Amino acid sequence: MSSKLALSLAAALALSAASGVARADPIAPHSPSNDEIDAAETGVPASVDYPNRKTSKDSPTNVEINAAEAGSPDSPDNKDQPPLSTDGKAKQAWRKLERDNPHSTDDHQ
Repeated sequence: MSSKLALSLAAALALSAASGVARADPIAPHSPSNDEIDAAETGVPASVDYPNRKTSKDSPTNVEINAAEAGSPDSPDNKDQPPLSTDGKAKQAWRKLERDNPHSTDDHQ
């Protein structure tokens, strides 16, 4: 065996041994308890236990739901609402309302 090859093998062996020692971590891995997992996942909808953690104080009341859906065309309370007219009057009324709004997205002001 040539001296260059032997030197290269010795250097590779020394580096390999040094990296193995450097990777050895004296701190043992921590396995979280169920309480730690529950605390970390509280409020995370993707958690498997999320429905079980939800308390009644987190659930909205019917009054809160109705208030949030007031005026929404997708609300079940608006199922009998007549469709918007397609004669152009609604768009004209909207443009009139938006005329002085600096944040309007209407480009025909």
